[in-house]
Amino acid sequence: MTSDGHTPEEGPILFYDGGCALCHRAVRALLRWEQPHHLPGPTLRFAPLDGPLADGLRRAGRLPLDQDAVVFLDVGAHATEAAALRRALAAVGRPGWARFVGAWPGPCKRWGYRLIAHNRTRWFGRTEAVCPLFPASQRFLH
Repeated sequence: MTSDGHTPEEGPILFYDGGCALCHRAVRALLRWEQPHHLPGPTLRFAPLDGPLADGLRRAGRLPLDQDAVVFLDVGAHATEAAALRRALAAVGRPGWARFVGAWPGPCKRWGYRLIAHNRTRWFGRTEAVCPLFPASQRFLH
């Protein structure tokens, strides 16, 4: 059960590095790009990978133990890295961007994602552990 009284199965959650400035920018971009009229189901929610919800899901075997950048969780299944970004883009009503991310060849996508993920704090810096937008919102879980 999350802080808003829902279970993770009730809608998608994007887990991100809570102290990464690039990740915070990506969350804000997803919120800006979101097209609510496109979403028939539950709204995309966000939670830090270093928070208690992620820890509980890892202990239950529902999130990967070694992931530290981005994980998309929906109805018990998870996606990581570029696949997680693609699923998040689709969840906010941006299927064209999701197809664009998905169209890159697998090895190029993995290499590009890992290059950025490995250097994200060096290139973009660190920030507060809580996303600065809407900290009390039901969309931001801990």
